[in-house]
This record gives sequence, C-alpha cells and structure tokens, in this order.
Amino acid sequence: MTGRLYTYVITHDAGFAPNPFFGVLTMNCCKPLIRQRAEVGDWIGATTAADHPAGRGLLVYAMRITEKMTMADYDAWTRSELPEKIPDLKSLDYRRQAGDSQYDFSGDTPRRRRGFHQAVDMPTDLSGRYTLLSREFVYFGGEPREVPEHLRPAVHSGRGHKSRANDPYVEPFVAWIRAFEMGRLYSQPEQAPGLLTIGRKP
Repeated sequence: MTGRLYTYVITHDAGFAPNPFFGVLTMNCCKPLIRQRAEVGDWIGATTAADHPAGRGLLVYAMRITEKMTMADYDAWTRSELPEKIPDLKSLDYRRQAGDSQYDFSGDTPRRRRGFHQAVDMPTDLSGRYTLLSREFVYFGGEPREVPEHLRPAVHSGRGHKSRANDPYVEPFVAWIRAFEMGRLYSQPEQAPGLLTIGRKP
C-alpha cells in the first residue's frame, strides 16, 4: 500500500537538510513535524520557493522513507556505519562539510557538533526527535524539475507542509517519480560550491 505524501517548500538547498550524499538521503535537521509524523513507506517532496531563479513550485527532491530511527540512534549509526555523514568543516570534500549528523548523543545530553547549524537551531532540530532515511530518492538540486500539471495541486506554498490533502495524488506522484533513476543526484545542491561531480551515483 502506498503511504502518505508530504510536500513542503525548501528555501535553502545546501545539501544539509536533506543530505543526499553517500547513497542515503537523510533528514536529521529542520522540518521537525514531518520527522515526527512521517513513517516508513511515506513519500516526501520539496519544491522551490517564489524567489528561486527558476521559479516557484519546481521539484528539488523526492524520497520514499525506507527507515526511521531516533536521532540518538542515527548518531550511533553514522559513527559505526556511515561516518561520512558526520560534519567535518575542515574537509576539502563539500559533502563532508555538509554532514547532517549534527548532534552527539554519547553523553547525558546531546551536544552540537560544528557544522552548518548553530546553537540557535538546536531546539527546532531536536524537537523533531527522529531521523528519516531513504535509499529510494531522486535529487534534482540546482536543476529542479517542473511538476506535471495533474500533480500541481499537491505542491505546497508557504510555511509548514501539506499531507492529508495530498491523498488523491500519492499514486500518480509515485508513478511519475519512479520513471527517474532512484538513488541518483541529478545535480548538486543549489547553494553548494562547484565542487561536486554531477551525474553519478552519490
């Protein structure tokens, strides 16, 4: 059974939230309500804001949630399985700088690692409680795609997100997305420097 479709406007696409690198697209920061409520099998799609150079309502990425874990479990998972997701601002690899495993849960209280988010972002990030992971995604980044006309009612505008109202559009949205190659970065993030190799598997 196809899950729910969450849609929202992404205002800052730097490869951090979500993080599409190293074969797994992850959402560990920002969008706390989606991270709380979305479940494995649900889909998420994010579209451009009105001030985007290419225009409003273009698809930046879509993901099917294939795993959901607590942020503490994600911290442990990245340390043991995918340390490339832990931010390293000194790295010459932008993908390492943009790591979204921003919080260290090894102590009594979570500590913020040096990364893209600052102390002011901690309450919002931590209120999400969960991390969403996907191995079934498409990421268009700085080359967002026009949404077909029959799916445009699912495009959200403004703050927050849309979900229940998208129920009639879930199956046609999934059919459209699955026509693309899953797990692929079609372009680097809009706000990333020109350091990434485009058109290859992440």
